[in-house]
Parts: sequence; C-alpha cells; structure tokens
Amino acid sequence: MFNDVNELISWIESQKRIVPKTSLEKMFSLCDVFDSPQKKIKYVHVGGTNGKGSTVSYIKTVLMTAGYNVGTYVSPYVISFNERIEFNNEYISDDDVLEIGNYIISKYDEIERRGIVKPTFFEFITLMAFIYFSRIENLDIVVLEVGLGGLLDSTNVVTPLVSVITNVAFDHMKVLGDTIEEIAMNKLGIVKGGIPLITLENPKLNDIFINRCQETGSNLILVRKSDIRNIEVSRAKTIFDYKEYKKITTNLLGYYQTENASISLEVLNYLRNNCGYKITDENIYQGFNSIKWPGRLQVLSSEPYIIIDGAHNIDGITRLAEFLKAIKENKRLTVIFAVSKDKAKDQMITVLDELADEIIFTMFHYKRSDTPEYLFDLSKNPNKKLSFDLDELLEEAFNRDKDEIIVFCGSLYFVSEILNKIKDKE
Repeated sequence: MFNDVNELISWIESQKRIVPKTSLEKMFSLCDVFDSPQKKIKYVHVGGTNGKGSTVSYIKTVLMTAGYNVGTYVSPYVISFNERIEFNNEYISDDDVLEIGNYIISKYDEIERRGIVKPTFFEFITLMAFIYFSRIENLDIVVLEVGLGGLLDSTNVVTPLVSVITNVAFDHMKVLGDTIEEIAMNKLGIVKGGIPLITLENPKLNDIFINRCQETGSNLILVRKSDIRNIEVSRAKTIFDYKEYKKITTNLLGYYQTENASISLEVLNYLRNNCGYKITDENIYQGFNSIKWPGRLQVLSSEPYIIIDGAHNIDGITRLAEFLKAIKENKRLTVIFAVSKDKAKDQMITVLDELADEIIFTMFHYKRSDTPEYLFDLSKNPNKKLSFDLDELLEEAFNRDKDEIIVFCGSLYFVSEILNKIKDKE
C-alpha cells in the first residue's frame, strides 16, 4: 500500500505497458473482481487515430453547457496524471487516486487466487476510472476515449449509447496492422450489436464500415466532408457550416477541427434525438465556442506567434502543415521538432522540410525520445540545427521577431514537457 500519491503514480507508470492480447477476457475478469463497475455507467465511446481528445472535449463541453454532469477518460495526459480521469472539468483528486489505487492493489491476492494476471499500466488506470465514475451518484454520462486501437483495448468492456471513430490513419502499426484496412478493422472492434457508429467518411474504408455495421446490426452515421462548408481558418478561431448549422465557431484551430466538430455534432444530435438528452442548438454553439483542449495547436504567444502541437504521426503532421500553410503568408516559420523512436519520423520530417524556413531538432526527457542527431540526418532542410537545451529554445522563441511563427511539435511527451516548464515559471 502507498501513503504518498506520487509514489503510487510512479509505481503505476512502472507497470507493463503493451502485452500481447487475444481477447478481453482478462479485463472482464478484472472488472468482475470489483463488481463490474463499468456496467453502472452510460457512455459515449470514442476511438480513432487522431482527434479523439478534441472530440471528447466537444461532446463533454456541450453536455456540460446543457447542464449535465459529465465524466471523461482520456490518454495520455499533458501536464498531470490526474487529467486522465475528470468529472465536470475537475481532475480526479490526489486523495481519490491514492484511495482507489490502494483499493485495487488490496485485491491483488484475490486476483491471483482467481488465476488472473495482474493489471498492466493501462488496465490499472482504466479500472481506476470505472471505479471512480461508478461512485458518483449524480453522474449523467462518461465520454470514454479508447487507449489504443479498439478491438482489444481495455476500455472495450463497455456497452455505450453510441460508438465513435474520428478517423483512421497510420499509427501503432506493430500492434494494429500494416495496412489501413487492418487498422480500420481493429478500430471497428468497438462497434457493438445494435449500437450506432458515427464516423468520418473515407472512400477507401466506407465499405468496411458498412459491412461491419451490417454484421452487428448497427446504424452507420457517416459524416460527409461535402456537408462541411464555408471553412474559415485563422490564428485564433475556426468557423464553418455543417448541414443546418451555420457559422459554428471554435477556438480549436485547424481545418481538421471542422471534422472533429462535425462528428461531435452528430453524436450530440443522436443523444438528444434518441437518448433523451435535452440539448439545444444554443448549448451547441456556446459549448463549441468555449472549448479548451491543451497541447493541440495551442497558442502560447501571439507576437511572436508560438504554437505547440502534439502531432505524433504522419496524419497529425500533415494536418498541422495544412494549418500552417493557411496562416503562414510570407512570415518566417521555424519548426522545433522532437519525436518518439517508434514513429514514422522520416515521413514527418519530409512534410516539415517542405514548409519550414528553419528546423531545430531536439529531444524530450523520456526514454522513448529519438536522438536529435538522428533526426537531423533525416532532414534535407538547408537551414537545420541541433539543440539539447529546451529552456534555451523556449527563451529564444519568446524573444524572436514579433512577425515570426514558431512551432513546437512531434510528440505529446514533448508538449507535456514544454507546458510543465512554462507552468513552473509562472
């Protein structure tokens, strides 16, 4: 048992991360030890390659604006471990982390007696979330983010009101498969019998979506890009129309946010039309306009224009580049890049090489970080540099010419380190 929450969190973080799975039997058995807390809750289950966190935040913010009590479960965290589990914009308290963590550990003897292998890192945190939410008497709904893939993800022991897949792109291929079709089938594993799926159309995958939903007797609601119109992207806002909704405004930046927001609109429409949730159009407009989601095209300074973005795969970097092209004009653009070893960094750097006037390669202080020297050698940008001092890079960024654009990107671990450094200086 632990007396200190930081010691407990360090212990949780030290548990096994990814282990081979063939079924969800272990996770169901673990939940059964704790009287299946996941069964006491209503859910929206959100999977996808990118955009999951933003979509969770759109849905949560609108539901809270409509007066509902909403839990969220997301990963990874950006600044604090407690961000993963949230109720009405309040992170789970250190006291609750400590109490529930010790409660789970107290059952390890029983877990072993039942012949169940001890929880992995993500299984432990998911159990913690289920237990925490099951104890909240006035909880109306939880917006639950898939950790990895879908089919065998620890969150996939729930039966939601509606399932969501934001998009399908290449990431975590060692676990999910080498083709876009294999990755899609894994993510489609969250679709349950008779439970509708809301997802973004994809010409390569629409037939797979249709077939899966026919197999499960699930209604398929496709968000069509042609229904997203009149997009206005700026350094401060994103404005667009979707179907009958006009001039939807969000302070989450980038063209891709119109897709995440449109998916969220369909979820909210489903909840109010089919599940009895009282959500007005005014709630939707107000919620979208007040949303916050750290670490994704987050603006740190307007002059110079400094943004951080957790884009950590080729789709994320492509979407970041799309935004930068829209706002760059003739301004000088410097990209400061750090990335994990297991990512497709050669493709990511190729995209950035074409756009950046200067690239600075650095690293973050976590074992998965790739070396700046290796990244430097992958780049063909004529103006590339190495730096090993993030504090110095941040100071230089804030002191650059007010017309410049500076982007820190490549990993959420990198973004987390930056935001913690800024927080420590406040």
